[in-house]
Amino acid sequence: MEPVRKSQRELEIIYEADKIQHLLKKYLANQTLFVQGYDPPHPVKLAGFSDLNTVSLDMGQLEPAPDTELTIFRILGRYMHLHCKITGATGQGNLYHAVVQHAAISRMDRSALRLPVQGDEIYLTNFRASKHTIDATLFNIPTSVKVNFGTVEQELKKKHDFAKIDVFARRGDLLDEIRKSGLPVLVRDAREAAGFKPPGPGYFDYAAFLDDTIRKTIEQYRREKALSEIIVPVIYVTHDFSSIPLGYIRVQSRTRAYTEDDVAEIRELAFQLVDRIRDSNTVFIQEKQEVINLSRGGLKCLITHPELKEYLQRQNGFTFDLVFKMQAPITLYGVIRGAYATRGTGELTLSIQISGSSSRDGEMKRFLDNIQRYEARYIEQLEKRKKLLGQK
Repeated sequence: MEPVRKSQRELEIIYEADKIQHLLKKYLANQTLFVQGYDPPHPVKLAGFSDLNTVSLDMGQLEPAPDTELTIFRILGRYMHLHCKITGATGQGNLYHAVVQHAAISRMDRSALRLPVQGDEIYLTNFRASKHTIDATLFNIPTSVKVNFGTVEQELKKKHDFAKIDVFARRGDLLDEIRKSGLPVLVRDAREAAGFKPPGPGYFDYAAFLDDTIRKTIEQYRREKALSEIIVPVIYVTHDFSSIPLGYIRVQSRTRAYTEDDVAEIRELAFQLVDRIRDSNTVFIQEKQEVINLSRGGLKCLITHPELKEYLQRQNGFTFDLVFKMQAPITLYGVIRGAYATRGTGELTLSIQISGSSSRDGEMKRFLDNIQRYEARYIEQLEKRKKLLGQK
């Protein structure tokens, strides 16, 4: 398998030989580890090691060539791994020598039990993801954004003496301050300094920004024959709930003074504009996709749908429905923490952290109730297995 996205697990990377030696002696000696990038993970036995951090690995059916680099891992309370370089076969069965180039250990214990999923008793469907990455730079504006900006701008020009919708560009000017603050501007009367003061909380203080240049700005408005002005930021909310100050709506009147009601109207238009952009930039795919395992905090899934693979490989997160058999779907939002594409088949394995649910009441509680039920069943199965094997 070939990694296409690095896991964002918080790890302490270890290069010091003595610390690696401590990890080998105390935790990993004679343990079975797994080769990262295989699903299911390929087991490897750590058969021995030297003071120089050269290890002997029983690779089973795997036959790595010399100089192959691989990562073997194990979860013993915490995730830990060894990044190794194969130096060659020992000539004894499936044993290979490898040099440990570095080790890593998770800074935190795993907080939730991972539950294996059998068959299609749990699956994902109804994926909502972005077709294009929305970015707040001039160099990465999808066509859908430009088209929607242009359409709404033409509608505004029918109602106002001047109207413009555009992306934020220059830094250090008024528009940049609006971008950073996320607050609208209302110039009630551009003929006097008092008209530049905010009408109340929740507005950008244009008068304070202008300071001693306010007279010069009044003269500029006079030359443009603008009596009143509104500027409202367009804040795009992505599928991972990040807020991106994408652009602004700017309108001017030559005949009347705008009020806070006019600002509210423009702000509502900005919300509608974002909805239009999101709708045109969202792909909805109803295919069922397999859940490999899940826990209270997340899940691992297998993506085989070609279009879905294409979109999800470049996303930070997406919305989906998690379906427990014989139940109504639970709408959740997941952040992608790791992704691996399988060579040959092209299947995409995703590690998902669940970070939110839909606005419907009780969705997250219903999810956790189901997890609790599966945890109890899984622990009961483990206890039965221990008894059959005569373990305490």
